[in-house]
Amino acid sequence: MSSIDAFVFPATLAPAEKVDRRGSANLLAVCWRQWRAEWALARRGIRFRSTDPDAVAAAYAAMSEEEFEAINGRQQWANWRTIPRALRNRLPNRPLLVVDLGCGVGSSTRVLTRCCPEGSVFLAFECARPLLTHARRRRYFHSDGSLARVSFVCQGVDEHLCWPDSRPLKDRSTDLVHASGLFGHHFDVRTAVPAIRELRRVVTPGGFALLDDGPTLSADDLRRLMHHAGFEPLERYRSWFGAPVGQTLFRRRGGSSSRLNRPHV
Repeated sequence: MSSIDAFVFPATLAPAEKVDRRGSANLLAVCWRQWRAEWALARRGIRFRSTDPDAVAAAYAAMSEEEFEAINGRQQWANWRTIPRALRNRLPNRPLLVVDLGCGVGSSTRVLTRCCPEGSVFLAFECARPLLTHARRRRYFHSDGSLARVSFVCQGVDEHLCWPDSRPLKDRSTDLVHASGLFGHHFDVRTAVPAIRELRRVVTPGGFALLDDGPTLSADDLRRLMHHAGFEPLERYRSWFGAPVGQTLFRRRGGSSSRLNRPHV
């Protein structure tokens, strides 16, 4: 077992509670499953590779849980490699307020709950309501095996981020924002601006944003937009050395992560 596996999959957890690791066993099988699912969806007229928010939401809402898991398999495989590496030894050892943008059926949220301290509060956002139905049925755990506190909100990530009761998140209240398979695949340099403006509002000085780049928004463009929003890039992570896309960890300028406020709930 690698050091990353030991960090993410503690021996104290029962096998049934560990993440589905089919992707780590055979990435080619994951890619084949993804291609077949995309081909079948395209035959039904469902095309999710778009930067149009309405088209994206409609496409994901038309998928079954199995179809989404298939097209998201490679991203899930990557998440278990990039997120732990990016966050390890970065976060303060206390409860955090964590936001997961574009959570889908909760796969990325599962990684985040493993990587963040016990007692943290997690808010997961998704624009496709059927996917959230599946995400709510899952259980989420910290690395010590304790249940994590996760709430889900159905809304676009370019809107004001809110709690499930529609209260807006307070300014500078969020310790960590995560997105994978979102900014680099469904935003461009124009459409990303409202979402990044909202990150500037909610992330506390010294807090972090771990965001993805991809074919629609390059790593350079993402860094430039985040720089104008008051974030500095710390490091870019890829799931393997040849991966064309990755995630960059940004820190909000103006404070130290060791002095972050406790979550306001």
